[in-house]
Amino acid sequence: MKKLEEVPKSYDSEFTSLTKGVNNKVQEWILEKIKKNSTILDIGCGTGTLAKNAALKENIVKAIDNNLNMIKYAMDNYPTEKEVELLYQVGSYKDLEVDNSSQDLILSTFMLSELKPLEQQIFLRNVWRALKPDGRLIIAAEFIPSGFWKIQFRLKRWWYKKKLRKLRLGGTHTNNYFLGFLSSIGFKILTKKEWAHGAIRAIELQKITVNTENEPGYYRPKLRNFKGIKSQFRIYRCLFTGQVDRVAIEPGIYRSGNPDEHSPIIVTANYDYTYIKVMRDLKDIDAWVLCIDSNGINVWCAARGGDFGNIQLLNAINATGIKQITNTKTLILPQLSAGGISIPQLPKNFPFKIKYGPVWSNKIKEYVKNKPTKKPDSMKLAKFTFTQRIRAGITHITFLFRKIFWLPLLGLLILLLALSKAKYLFWVGELAIWVILSNAIISIFFPLSKFTRKFVLKAIFFGGITLFILSLFTWFIHYSVLYVFLQSVIIFWLSFFSTMSFSGYTMATSPREIQLEYPIFRRINIILIIIVFLFLGLNIINFFNII
Repeated sequence: MKKLEEVPKSYDSEFTSLTKGVNNKVQEWILEKIKKNSTILDIGCGTGTLAKNAALKENIVKAIDNNLNMIKYAMDNYPTEKEVELLYQVGSYKDLEVDNSSQDLILSTFMLSELKPLEQQIFLRNVWRALKPDGRLIIAAEFIPSGFWKIQFRLKRWWYKKKLRKLRLGGTHTNNYFLGFLSSIGFKILTKKEWAHGAIRAIELQKITVNTENEPGYYRPKLRNFKGIKSQFRIYRCLFTGQVDRVAIEPGIYRSGNPDEHSPIIVTANYDYTYIKVMRDLKDIDAWVLCIDSNGINVWCAARGGDFGNIQLLNAINATGIKQITNTKTLILPQLSAGGISIPQLPKNFPFKIKYGPVWSNKIKEYVKNKPTKKPDSMKLAKFTFTQRIRAGITHITFLFRKIFWLPLLGLLILLLALSKAKYLFWVGELAIWVILSNAIISIFFPLSKFTRKFVLKAIFFGGITLFILSLFTWFIHYSVLYVFLQSVIIFWLSFFSTMSFSGYTMATSPREIQLEYPIFRRINIILIIIVFLFLGLNIINFFNII
């Protein structure tokens, strides 16, 4: 979607091609639902086609989009065949700039998929306020189909996301939770229509009253299990998938014990592993646990990558209404989120005071009970213990195989089989073992690199250690100086590259330091890769002609 929006002129035709014409059927269905003499707001109007057709039906239409180029294109194509009441304006669902209870109908087509769950809740609450009593909301969006078609849908989305990652563009969302928000916030479904086996749906909703304050309600996710063997297997999934999968839980407010208006508010990420650990470590503590939408990433990585910052925190507060259910005026954030949260840049009317809690969740109970004015070192120093290094090492090894090494190893395996050199398949196994052992060495002996903060020097240091250890190991297996020599550059590069990557799992180097050093690392890495391919070729010649 974002890529298509870069060229408004071709947007409609490109989007029609992408949806195989379903978008036109959606518009036809919506136009049939639009009456005359209504006040209509179109949110995310795009090129303005639907808004224009709604205005031509003798309605007062305001159409907003946050893309200035889209609004300019829509204004260039303003209807001239008859006088209409139509206003195009740059705007966002976060600030609709219409009076409360002023709209008969609000439209939103194919915008909802660009919003995350908490943003969708903010969208619904703002729409509820803008609608007249019994006013209607019609949305069209992408959903997950049921049955066999779900498999085809997920395969298409997998390919689609892969292309977006190459273009470094954000993807759309499949509205997994959206239908669950409706009744809590204040909407009921009137009618709906499905296309493409349910992958695209249009839904007509009506505003309903849910409380005596004449305000929209708040959605609360169900408590997710964090005890027992099932939750333990969810932890193992996070550890043994290399954190490649963003294992997200539904963001929102959760209860630890039986919290009341005086209970502390613990803020954390919506990464499943983090949620389980925090809830377990809060045992016997009554607290509100506010899981912000960190995109299913742990606190440390999310804060460094822009997924645990001011925007996500404000969305969580606005969407959940946490300030409405507690008199507590302090948020306890993870210390490791400080790299993403900028307190000076929060709004002046921000309703909470922020305190940074312990580094590790197993200290939260002590922190909440004792309420220290100054945290002891055990709470603020991020010590990378042996157990934590081993856990990180396992995750990192899995990550490297999934993201980098499995395809080259598979290619080498197929090449050897195709050349009828099955007796040399041990080499594929050895390469895999070297990846594992080099990362094990880095994980176990990482404290030895404390003499420097520069990750390039750390990488060279562990490259040398690993080269020495694995060369001895290789010598005792093959008793061949030539063989050891031909593997040396490969072994050194594996450790060099892995050290740089492993640094991302630690607090030993800041993102800014890594960013400054990366150009140097990249040049060294490219040189090593060229030499590695040269030595791989020499290895193949060695195997086929000498051994």
